Amino acid sequence: MATSFKLKAVQELRAAKRIERELEATAAAEHEEQEAAKQEANEKRIAAKMARIAEPEPTHVVEEEVIEEVVVEEKPKPKAKAKPAAKKRGRPAKAKK
Repeated sequence: MATSFKLKAVQELRAAKRIERELEATAAAEHEEQEAAKQEANEKRIAAKMARIAEPEPTHVVEEEVIEEVVVEEKPKPKAKAKPAAKKRGRPAKAKK
């Protein structure tokens, strides 16, 4: 058997869920509007890009400049000085008697 407080709790839960569903529906509608606006902006951007591609490119007269090649004389690198030989390390030699 259901008591009055249980029936009241069920009614409150149903009311809360109804409000929650309405909030979710409005949020979903806003999200759809935002997505539609993004899609429309994207389509406009693509249409503008395709229009630019379809237009014939203006022909430009390009004058080629003569570039003089500069010859750089290479100086020979100075030779590195020889490093002193490292001392050998190891066991000391036996003492001679």
